[in-house]
Amino acid sequence: MAAILEEVLAGEVTGMLMYDMMTREVPLLRSKDTLGQGVALLRWSKLDALPVVDEEGYLKGIFTKSSVLDAYLAGSDLSESIARHFNPKVVTVEANTPYEVVEERAKQTSAGTGVVVDSEGKVLGIFTKVDMILALFRTAEQLAVKLNAVYRALPNGLIVVDQNQTIQSLNSAGEKILGLRQESLKGSCLDNVFPNLNWRDILKPAQNRLGIHARLNEVPVLCHVSPIDGKGGAVIVFQALNDLDQTAQELDATKRLYETLLTVTNIAHEAIFVVDDLGKITLVNEAACYFLGRREKDLLQKPIEQVSENIRLLRTLKTGMAETNEIQVIQGKTCIVSRSPIVRQGKIIGAVGKIVYQRIEEAKDVAERLAQMDSGLQFYKEKAGSFHRAVTFNQIVTVNSSLRRLKQEAEIAARGNSTVLLTGESGTGKELFAEAIHQASPRWKGPYVKVNCAAVPDNLLESEFFGYAGGAFTGAQKGGRAGKFAAANGGSLFLDEIGDMPLNLQGKLLRVLEDKSFEAIGSNESVKVDVRIIVATNQDILQKVERGEFRSDLYYRLNVINFHLLPLRCRPEDIIPLAEVFLERLNQEFNKQIRGISAAARQALNSHHWPGNVRELKNVVERAVNFAEGDLLDIEDLPFYLLEAKTKVSGSWGNGWNLESAHRHLDKETLEKALLKMNGNKSEVARLLGISRSWLYEKMRRYNMN
Repeated sequence: MAAILEEVLAGEVTGMLMYDMMTREVPLLRSKDTLGQGVALLRWSKLDALPVVDEEGYLKGIFTKSSVLDAYLAGSDLSESIARHFNPKVVTVEANTPYEVVEERAKQTSAGTGVVVDSEGKVLGIFTKVDMILALFRTAEQLAVKLNAVYRALPNGLIVVDQNQTIQSLNSAGEKILGLRQESLKGSCLDNVFPNLNWRDILKPAQNRLGIHARLNEVPVLCHVSPIDGKGGAVIVFQALNDLDQTAQELDATKRLYETLLTVTNIAHEAIFVVDDLGKITLVNEAACYFLGRREKDLLQKPIEQVSENIRLLRTLKTGMAETNEIQVIQGKTCIVSRSPIVRQGKIIGAVGKIVYQRIEEAKDVAERLAQMDSGLQFYKEKAGSFHRAVTFNQIVTVNSSLRRLKQEAEIAARGNSTVLLTGESGTGKELFAEAIHQASPRWKGPYVKVNCAAVPDNLLESEFFGYAGGAFTGAQKGGRAGKFAAANGGSLFLDEIGDMPLNLQGKLLRVLEDKSFEAIGSNESVKVDVRIIVATNQDILQKVERGEFRSDLYYRLNVINFHLLPLRCRPEDIIPLAEVFLERLNQEFNKQIRGISAAARQALNSHHWPGNVRELKNVVERAVNFAEGDLLDIEDLPFYLLEAKTKVSGSWGNGWNLESAHRHLDKETLEKALLKMNGNKSEVARLLGISRSWLYEKMRRYNMN
């Protein structure tokens, strides 16, 4: 420890230059100045010597108090010039000269004062041996402050003893380790306080002693002893052995976990890749090395896209979206690929990829047989217009810790049969969650039926839900019609906008939930159903209950498991991953090759409040993809209302974009392009631009486009 302090002190002094030690702004004399002027300046400046320079400021010599005495003894008059009385032999040093060089030169000369000059020889100041001493004092004071801060911040205990083994100090970390106070130890003999070791023999050699096991105040510690000087003073640094044991155990546990992970990955037949947030490979198993035909050391820390162009882990890093059992061709082999992001504290810190490339033919044979069994059902579903790619929790993109936890809880809840209530603002993804819950449930092979309670007229809701018998009312379909409950039998029924359901129908819905049966309109026959109910609303149902607009008994029957979906503004870390997912899908839909989003566009997206949530974000990206002309979505491609919101605050946005130029150029051109693309359909134009129709009409009026 003492050796370290000596090195720090040496470093502080070694880093000092003459510029840090010299006296600046000293008066300068010239040859024509009189002895009287020289004496006056010496008295005023309180210096022992002053530089003498020529008219251009270059050094000619030095005028000292000794020069004044010599002139007096020679009988010179004070009005006489100093030309004959200054000393032309001067010790000079440049301002950037290191301390150790100055010290060496000071030892070799008897002169008490030197002159500091620049590289051209012009005078900058003077220095004396006193200046050097004062500079050392200042450095020592600064060093003392630094050492005191280090002393207080050390995590290890530290005891300082003098040459008589008397304790001088104990730092705060040492107080905590030993349970003693510095005040009670200061001035005590080390042997008396900690008698289990012969400290005099340990400290006597005045040399570093490492790894001494001791008990200080009954606390087992490991000590390192460093001498302060050659007289017996020392610094004792110690650490509690239980802390070291705990650290060792944690390191051992981490090592064992890592070795277990390597063993597990190497046992697997699948090729496994792990990359960091930059896409560099941090772990590969033996199967991955075999698959690529390369050694592990040739793969680690290499960018994944340089190793294989089609593993697509960079896509997972950008979007945060997990993918399972995707069929791909990699390295000329047909593979089954799964990818998943690694998320910590809301940030994507890496990704894992798994490639199944062995025994593919067996899996292919099983898949073909299953496909044959499902082909007939799929054909009729497509004909009916109901076939679409099922939504799973893997397709719900988020890196937000709260929403990730909610996904996990929803996946657990999906395994049961309880009613689920989804709440949240419009556009937050309630419909996606509802279908994902169905797909994660044991009912996933059964029907999934959706009803928007706000979109069906009140007088048709009952027949929509429960169906009707033939001839039940005028205009009724012959033979009757099955309702949504019957259609969802054995599966799940999703009731969106449940808050808009009429009161009279609420009672009938409650009865179905309680009895698991209903009667179609115009029929006396009771129909038993096995349906899992999932409901959603963007309204505050409890307030509607208090106002008498929603039945309390139905509310509590529906509110068995409640999941509240966060608005996009509360999870801003999801904005860019979601935008990347939408961009990829729209690239395929519009046959475009836009490879990413520019930094300015990212900033604009992150700065927006997103009152329309994920739905609004999707519309914004779709609009941008329509108008993008480069290989990046840029700020100019975004709807102008995002730009206006920014410019109202800052007055500008990158590359000279501002509100005035947006009104004058971008906005009108954007409207013209959008109207042309949508064949003049203003509703479609408003949707494409992500604005209301009233705002569209106002913009068109401003540009005389009506």
